Order: sequence, then C-alpha cells, then structure tokens
Amino acid sequence: MESNGKPGHPLPSAAQAGEGLCPRCGGLMVMEYYLDLEDDTGQIGITGLRCTSCGEVIDPVILQNRLNPTPDLSHGVKKRKYAQRIEPSASEGQGRNDQGQDRQLDD
Repeated sequence: MESNGKPGHPLPSAAQAGEGLCPRCGGLMVMEYYLDLEDDTGQIGITGLRCTSCGEVIDPVILQNRLNPTPDLSHGVKKRKYAQRIEPSASEGQGRNDQGQDRQLDD
C-alpha cells in the first residue's frame, strides 16, 4: 500500500470507505490530492477520497479520529472537594483551620 507522506499513514482504500461508495450519501468516491500549507507536522501533501455527490472527504487522519474519538471531557469533570487556594490578603487566615490548612467544602 502506498504511503501518505509518512510511514504508517496508508492511503484510505476503497474497502475502508465502503467499496468506493460514500458512507454519507452512497455516491462515488474518487481519489484526490490536497495541499495543506498550514500543517505544522511538515506534511504538505495529503491524499484522500472525496465524494462526487456530497463532497465528503475521507483521509487517514479522519479515519483514525472516527475509530478513536477523543473523550468528551464535559461528562467526566469532578466537582472540587476543597476550596481553591488564593494568595493571602488583608484578611489573612480566613477560610483556614488552626493548622493553616484549607477547610473542606460542604457538598
């Protein structure tokens, strides 16, 4: 299989894209070569498949992101158990116990 500028980045095959059919609309997928001049990885040329009907583009990065999506961080954020530490001011000692440690907030 041809490489896509770097080893380990194979071109998307017709089998990966549903036998040459667009996964979005079922249209014909054609191979296209794109130039990305603002890519910070040093890879300028990208080869991918484009649907002639709806314009869907599939390349190795898109396929990888669809297989391994990033976790949704908004559903896993835990509530703080302790108050946020702030710099001492004129009212020093406020919000601390006798040992100078932050007190736990009530839930």
